[in-house]
Amino acid sequence: MNAERQPGPGPATPESPAGDRVGSPDSTSWAAAQGSESPGLAAARTSESPGLPADRTTKPPPGYVLGNDDVLHVLVYGEPDLTTVARVSGDGSIDMPLVGKVPAEGRTPEQLAEGIRDRLKDGYLVNPDVRVVLQEYRQNMVYLMGQVAVPGPYRITHGNTLMETVSKAGGFTPIARRKKVKIIRNTGTASRVFFVDATRITDEGKLEEDVSLMPGDLIIVPERFF
Repeated sequence: MNAERQPGPGPATPESPAGDRVGSPDSTSWAAAQGSESPGLAAARTSESPGLPADRTTKPPPGYVLGNDDVLHVLVYGEPDLTTVARVSGDGSIDMPLVGKVPAEGRTPEQLAEGIRDRLKDGYLVNPDVRVVLQEYRQNMVYLMGQVAVPGPYRITHGNTLMETVSKAGGFTPIARRKKVKIIRNTGTASRVFFVDATRITDEGKLEEDVSLMPGDLIIVPERFF
């Protein structure tokens, strides 16, 4: 059942300034959002915007939190005027028709959908049905420091692992402490720190212990003391 509009909403919020919002798609059915996609939505999910790197991906890693420059497809069932594509702005929000700015940074897509749903229920719609699809990642970068041949930032795609990225950096140096590679990950509300014993992967062949990386990860390979 389509969401009912409540009587007497305030005036619609004007479109956000150029740069924050990247357009409004045509009407899209909810069946399309759930898997049987319309050609328009399929194109939106797979095509790349001009000027964006070719290796951006639409499927986020588990637990991915939104950040500045992510591009989101927000679908509101039965309300094509509210279905939109928006970019997370520098202040961490997106602009939505009717409700204006909604905080997005630090939330998962599911949490953002819940936030939009709550805003729409507050004087605009009865029981709105909202879905948020991550259409484009922000700069999919991780940062390698310490004992690798070429430290620095490296672009990743979905599923890239620690060892794949170390390989891009030319491998470990001879004095790398491979048994205790440190990864610092921003989870939105706090930073998580964990360690990987790379020798179990490279020397013992335990590939299942290789770690998938997420955008923004900081990898530190310490020096080995003899």
